[in-house]
Amino acid sequence: MRLLDDLATPETQPDSSRRRFLSIATFSGLGASLMGSIVISLRYMWPSVLFELPTRFLAARMSDLERRSVLFLRKRRIYVIRDREGVFAESAVCTHLGCLTRPNPNEDGFFCPCHGSRFSLDGKVLDGPAPSPLEHFRIDRDGDRLWVDIAQEEDPDVRVRA
Repeated sequence: MRLLDDLATPETQPDSSRRRFLSIATFSGLGASLMGSIVISLRYMWPSVLFELPTRFLAARMSDLERRSVLFLRKRRIYVIRDREGVFAESAVCTHLGCLTRPNPNEDGFFCPCHGSRFSLDGKVLDGPAPSPLEHFRIDRDGDRLWVDIAQEEDPDVRVRA
């Protein structure tokens, strides 16, 4: 007399479910690895380029600046300032935590609305938590045009003659 277990097919035996699970897991892992390799290979075809604005740009014309006037270039985050000695360019970014400064309506200079730092017109710290003065950038004059290069820092005392 034969036992019922001897007549069982391989699909119904207990070991077949474990084998089936392991083969499914193996092929799923291989498929995921293959898909990852394909995605990485396709991503390699496109360059990872950061497109930035040029560092040297036309900031203003001398005719745009009146005596002791301040021109704010929001896109570039700089001030172009004309004082008695000439024209210079400085950063509009506070040296404390990087907030954008604003012209102070009550006095000559700038203030940081975030933490209260105050700067003179030439960028020196007057009050507040800012640790250092505003950065000055190289400015060149070509006839009536003023070119600023934000990649080159300039001494705060340097001016372009008006």
